[in-house]
Parts: sequence; C-alpha cells; structure tokens
Amino acid sequence: MLLLTFTVAGEPYALDVAAVVELVPRVPLRAVPHAPAYLAGLLEYRGEVVPVVDLGVLLGSEPSGEKLSTRIILVAAARGRAARDDASPSSSASASTARRAGLIAEQVIDLVEVAPEQVTPAPVRLDRAPYLNAIARTDRGFMPLVGVEALLFEILSATPALAATRDEPATRGDGDA
Repeated sequence: MLLLTFTVAGEPYALDVAAVVELVPRVPLRAVPHAPAYLAGLLEYRGEVVPVVDLGVLLGSEPSGEKLSTRIILVAAARGRAARDDASPSSSASASTARRAGLIAEQVIDLVEVAPEQVTPAPVRLDRAPYLNAIARTDRGFMPLVGVEALLFEILSATPALAATRDEPATRGDGDA
C-alpha cells in the first residue's frame, strides 16, 4: 500500500494514495455560514463545489497555519468502488458517484510504501473520530491512517446541505459567477 504522509499540528498522519485526486496549494476558500468549525470553506475544483476540512481543527488542535508548505489534499471516495477508479478524470461515473473533499495539511511530506502486515486496526475506537481507524508502522514510527471514506461520510452527514451542492455549478453568490 502506498501512503501519502503529511503533518497536522506537527504530528505525522497518512492516507492511502489511491484516494488522492490532486495536491493543491492553499488558496482562498468561500466561507460557509453556520458551518462546523472544522469546515474551512468551499473550493471550486473544475466546476465542482468541494468542501474543505481543516484537519488541525478536526483533529482537536489549532487551525492549520497559512504557510508556503500548507496544502489542500483533494481526495475522493465512492461506496462500493475503489477510490482511484472514481477519482480518475477519465471515469464517466466520477462526477456523479465520487464524493470529494479537500483536506488542509500543514505539510505534505512524501510517499511511503508499507506492506499489508504493517497496517493494523487502531487499538482504540474513537466515536468522535471514526476516520482514524488504522495505524501504519513505518520507518518513521507509527502513523495514524485517515480513512477517506469514513471521513467523507462524517463530513457530508454532519453538513447535509453540502451533499446537495455536489451536482450544482459553483457560484460566488455575489453576482460574479
């Protein structure tokens, strides 16, 4: 399994690179009134409105800083399919079945290959963080794995109005579409 490693609040995390669509520099986001604190805003990505989550806030720390190294990790997942199949721009089903989100990370470190036996279920199940469901043992130590499917389910179920924006064209809302 190939993992993308990154830091949040100075701590290392990883996610399966199969769920990664693209790494985007930190760009201005459209604020969402009354949204949960972890929802940093909305990003227009190739005509699609994508919710962006600040992993620092979501994981119980401070908001991610505005640094040159800060990135938005654009991820996609779909129920019943491999995330890479649905995230592919050439996939005709990707726009209608893939769920996408941006994840703000302070720094993307690199890619790490791990064998299946190096990934184990998390020793503690956290009801408030069901997306932290596994641990990878790497040469840098233990890294919690962010489960993209569980994270996207959590985001979209906590903010159901965002699920409805998936198929609508992005607008600025101020007449400058």
